[in-house]
Amino acid sequence: MNRLKTIVFGSLVAGSLIISAGPTMADWHWSAQDHRWNRRADLRSDYNDLAQARRQLDYDIHHHASRKKIARDDQRVQELLNDIHQDRRDLHW
Repeated sequence: MNRLKTIVFGSLVAGSLIISAGPTMADWHWSAQDHRWNRRADLRSDYNDLAQARRQLDYDIHHHASRKKIARDDQRVQELLNDIHQDRRDLHW
């Protein structure tokens, strides 16, 4: 009888752990087809990176950095803008 109680209690505990772990193992996308949640997160990250790159460009311009450094900063801003445009296009599809 004691062994039966242990098995029943153990299976209840294991079942509740499996059920509670279900949401953490689930796919958190709004749509499995579009992965919109990830795309929006990428877009937010790109906007943060763009703001940082623009601050760096402004800093380098105001502190008379070399033309090469300013060109690299400007190229980084342009790459991020292109990324943002691409992410926005992908988000609308």
